[in-house]
Amino acid sequence: MHDRIEIRMFGRLFVRRSNGEVVEADEWSTGKTTDLLRLLALNNNRAVSPQSIIDKLWPDVAEDKARASLRTAVSRVRHVLDEPCIERHLGGLVLRNAWVDVTAFQAATHDLSAALHAGDHARVVSLAREAEALYVADFRAHDDKSFWATQTRDSLLLSRQSVLADAGESALKLQWMRDAIDFSTLAVAEDPCFERPHRTLMQAHSALGETELALRAFEHLRVCLLQELGADPSPQTRALHIQMLSCETPPEFTRRPFIGRRAQVTSLAADLRSAIASDGCDVICLTGPSRSGREALLDAAVAQVEHAHLRHLIEDGRRSSAAERLARLASDRRSDITVWGPSNHDAVSDVELLRTFLAGLDPRLPRVIAVIASEEAGELLAQQLGGGAITVYRQTVGPLSDADLLALATVTLSAPPSPRLLEELRDQSGCLAGKAVAILREWIASGWIISTMSGVDLYNGANAYTGGFPVGDYFRTMLEQLSVAETELCQLLAVLDRPASGDALTDIVAADIDRPAHVHDLQSSLDELADLGILRVSPCGYEMRNRALRDAFEHRLRPAVKARLLRQVRTAVPHEIAAEA
Repeated sequence: MHDRIEIRMFGRLFVRRSNGEVVEADEWSTGKTTDLLRLLALNNNRAVSPQSIIDKLWPDVAEDKARASLRTAVSRVRHVLDEPCIERHLGGLVLRNAWVDVTAFQAATHDLSAALHAGDHARVVSLAREAEALYVADFRAHDDKSFWATQTRDSLLLSRQSVLADAGESALKLQWMRDAIDFSTLAVAEDPCFERPHRTLMQAHSALGETELALRAFEHLRVCLLQELGADPSPQTRALHIQMLSCETPPEFTRRPFIGRRAQVTSLAADLRSAIASDGCDVICLTGPSRSGREALLDAAVAQVEHAHLRHLIEDGRRSSAAERLARLASDRRSDITVWGPSNHDAVSDVELLRTFLAGLDPRLPRVIAVIASEEAGELLAQQLGGGAITVYRQTVGPLSDADLLALATVTLSAPPSPRLLEELRDQSGCLAGKAVAILREWIASGWIISTMSGVDLYNGANAYTGGFPVGDYFRTMLEQLSVAETELCQLLAVLDRPASGDALTDIVAADIDRPAHVHDLQSSLDELADLGILRVSPCGYEMRNRALRDAFEHRLRPAVKARLLRQVRTAVPHEIAAEA
């Protein structure tokens, strides 16, 4: 199979020929040959004049000797890569048929800027993860102190710092506090005097109740600015510090729009209009389990009724006198809907108290009463008031459908949830809307939320993440320890994204008809990866231990290689694996 050449220049130079073979370091003969490849790769598919290359690589060599050296280096690159990948175009040299990690990084940063401008903070975080997976180390060249190499390295480093700061702030706005801390910690490590990520760290730690860590972030910034620049933090940063010292509570969660149950909202709004348009006292009874979203449903329906408003009664006791007092407070304006409840106590006593409340109303004044109660209380109320002067409209609020639960989680989390998170939410909430929102907010406030390629997910455990070093640093550490074969195996498991046995993985690797792989030592590689803590051994097989690390391996993949791995999975012998992948 004829594939594109793969060139990775972040950190050690890594080159893979179009036939899949990895180029060994000693095949290049000279460092100038590798720097020529780097220069052409930095301008991938764009012509570079020979004079520009000579000025950078052979600045102190006579013109005729420099051009001869350039011709030799070009010939060597073509020979090593085993194809005429360097062409002449418009009087310059052009590298063709190559995928370059720096080019992919620059494309991701460009898309990130556009997403940030559009206010798509979830995409900003996703693109930052992609960029970080490519930027495993600073750009290096053979002549590392040359002006062109230093300029390239500094430019890419500044881009990365901006990406990290932007991603940290976007994650903070989404209330993905652990992502905000992860990105900001990496940005601070690169430039301790960069105030934006310091402020993000302070806000994220403060939102998680980690006030000590937030104050330490400020002190770290203050010391660094004093030592490096002889300056103080900006007024904006100092104001944030004072706010934390005053122990001001973090801002409340942003109120989200009502999600799902459109048919029921429309039906309830119609009942409200009918009640408002009628003459006597009308009761709108919303029944269902506690935390099923009854109040939110009523709010959404009232918002669709012109000039309607809710007036909540505050009950200070369960005696009849309290019900009578509340009856006097009930509004006599038809557009004012008086809310009784929510009441989730004993159904008989609730209905008795409610009947006392209704008996205290002046029958000559038309009113609309919204009652929020249990299903048992609603049934008793309908039986006791049926056929009387009071008209009862009843709506039952039950569990959400799977589609509505997904929509609710997506809006609350500001991004689609992963299947694992959605399943956990379904189990814990019983699909009750109010309970689901409370659980999601608890996860957000506790720092359990982290963005992944499969959606917003629950981290393996909040305690396992708190205080740990950023995933990006962990990923770079892992890459330094892994061989090419082990890295490719991790990439396969990342794409598979489910446990698989050694035999099943062997079948998948062997299914690559385009590029046969050596599989004789696959089991030993799996055991080595498990010993390094990258993989976890479960009863179902091997799987990635860390969700964020799994994403990093997948983000690092070239699109063409990812497509090839997906083809391998689809054509694997254990068809059930392909079906579930």
